[in-house]
Amino acid sequence: MTFQRTDTAASSLLLIDNDPLMLTAMGAVLDMHGHRVVLARNEEMALRSIAEGQFDVIVLSIDALASGCDFAAKLRGPEIARDVPIIFLVPELSNSWQAQLSAQGGVFCLLKPIDPYELIELVEKSLWLPHIALG
Repeated sequence: MTFQRTDTAASSLLLIDNDPLMLTAMGAVLDMHGHRVVLARNEEMALRSIAEGQFDVIVLSIDALASGCDFAAKLRGPEIARDVPIIFLVPELSNSWQAQLSAQGGVFCLLKPIDPYELIELVEKSLWLPHIALG
């Protein structure tokens, strides 16, 4: 089941992954599905992007739980990003990981290697979250 927004404005996503091939591939797939995607390969680029723009969803690829939580906390530090949902791309899906990532604003976790169609579905679901909460 795919969730589609009914408004005509393109959603804005910040996609963060240190692997340039994965970053480019995921960005292309999301772009083909109508999302405006900003790519960042590291923490510095991601924080600069947040300072320069507003995003509807952040997709963050992490390899370690502690550093991923720290990174997410920094991303959500600025007022403009405080309520932006985060989709984590993770190497494992244990309850411990999910609980800690949820505390950092994670609304979904997707196991690596990712299926691009699952990522699109989770992005679409994440875009509906504010509407559900406000409804």
